Amino acid sequence: MLNHEFLKTLTVLYVEDDVEVRSALEATLSKVLKELYVAKDGQEALELYNAICAEGKALDAIISDIHMPNLDGIKLLEEIRKNEEELPFIFTTAYSEIDFLLHAIKLNATDYILKPIDITVLVEKLNEACYIKYQKNMIFRQKIELERYLKAIDKVAIISKTDLKGDITFVNQIFCDIAQYSKEELMGQPHSIVRHPDMPTEAFKVLWETIQSGHSWQGKVKNKAKDGSAYYVNATIIPLYDERGKDIVEYMGIRFLTTDDELEKREFKKRVLQNIQENKKKRIEDAQHIKLLERKLDSYENVELIESALHKERKKTSQLNFQLKTYEDEIKGIRIKNESLIGTANDKVRKAGRIAVELKGLNDKLSTETEELKDELETKTKVLKALQLRVEDQSKVIKDLREVIEHREDQLESMKH
Repeated sequence: MLNHEFLKTLTVLYVEDDVEVRSALEATLSKVLKELYVAKDGQEALELYNAICAEGKALDAIISDIHMPNLDGIKLLEEIRKNEEELPFIFTTAYSEIDFLLHAIKLNATDYILKPIDITVLVEKLNEACYIKYQKNMIFRQKIELERYLKAIDKVAIISKTDLKGDITFVNQIFCDIAQYSKEELMGQPHSIVRHPDMPTEAFKVLWETIQSGHSWQGKVKNKAKDGSAYYVNATIIPLYDERGKDIVEYMGIRFLTTDDELEKREFKKRVLQNIQENKKKRIEDAQHIKLLERKLDSYENVELIESALHKERKKTSQLNFQLKTYEDEIKGIRIKNESLIGTANDKVRKAGRIAVELKGLNDKLSTETEELKDELETKTKVLKALQLRVEDQSKVIKDLREVIEHREDQLESMKH
């Protein structure tokens, strides 16, 4: 099905030595494409292609006749393939050019169309070939973007991969630090090695049903470290597919410690709060002591000693107040940093999950279209082979006729003598 908006994004090079055919097709293609370059033979087309590349531009496809002066279509394709192996290349040809078509197939020609050219068929083939290339490029870009996200997440998240049975195939350093295992201890072990007995079996049953069906799973999980201590994570589990995008080959888990259950940080906060309370108590006691010294000031003869003691106490109180403020600022900074880190990390995980789901959809669609294209290519190859056999049969008949004629001529020559 034609996508006219997509066609309007394409830049195509058309090569044809026949002036009338070239003019007619140029008039039509220029209306449906973004930009159309035209050349009268292969040599001119190759020079035009090199100039376009030198300007930093790119072609989406090339449509070319096979038989042309200076440089034919097959030679042109050979030169193009030295630079771009996947650039769609469609030939316009005649029935008698079987040898050329077989050579073109070896050079990864995208398709061919027989003359006289049906412009509707040509545009459909152009649309299909360019869209497949567009999908491949988009999937490649999204894969790179996903890998970039995962690389960033690896620095702040607990990441692991398992095979289809749930045995661990990869863990990052944060996973090891939180779970208190080394990588050697974890590799090849079932992921349940960190499962906390408080987690219900039904929860993991739902998790496995979800990811085995090709969907991602999200939820809060209680895990157990090597020393038996518990820690809580917000987890996202996604299936990973093979290069064709058809079969699931492993599962990846991305997890973040929840703020309330980061035991080490919570213990640190507890100690800080305790120090703050003790400092507040000490400050009150110091203030009371200062007042007591001030009341006794008039009753002492050695005023200088009293003032010195009072100065020391005030200095000590000032230091305690500064320490108290430092603790309060540190707690505030930790809280803000944790909230920001978790918010940013969760956004990245959600985005990575969406990209993974979209990537799977595109992979499925591309695989289907590739299989259809493969079937069509096999059918066309069979047609070409059948045509070649017909040509060989005709050549054999002609050879037999020539032998009969030569035999008859010999008989006539004998009769003359």
